[in-house]
Amino acid sequence: MTGLDQLKADASSRREENAALSIAYSKTLAWLMPANFLLVIGAALLSLVAGATILIETNLLSKISSGVLALVSSAFTIIHSKLGCEQYQAECKKLRSFHRGMASDYSNLLSIDEVDEFKRRLTALNDQVSATMKSTTALPFESALIAAKKHHGDV
Repeated sequence: MTGLDQLKADASSRREENAALSIAYSKTLAWLMPANFLLVIGAALLSLVAGATILIETNLLSKISSGVLALVSSAFTIIHSKLGCEQYQAECKKLRSFHRGMASDYSNLLSIDEVDEFKRRLTALNDQVSATMKSTTALPFESALIAAKKHHGDV
């Protein structure tokens, strides 16, 4: 295997790694959707029902039931906030896009046939990935990563 062939094999491997990470972040976000729905939409709906029942003075719910709904709604909101769900999901979305883009960049790199230029660009891409990984606090779920690697081939 020539030097260029080895470099291309390395770039191809990096492409697969980044594609798998992008898929893993997508799967993580998909798996969080039901919990997000419950904690955000559920909390808002419970609060809406509790408030509306009290304000329009219907006999739909007692004041105690309305109070319980409001407390449960508050608990959902606190859980969502204290777990940092919004920040985690925002970072997952950013990293999903980043790794999808890096996979594309590594794929585009494979069309270069000049060794020095290939090395220069490969190093630049590797540096980008390294810098991002050092500043990343959100990791995909382990099960999502395993599923992504199975889907995209073992990386």
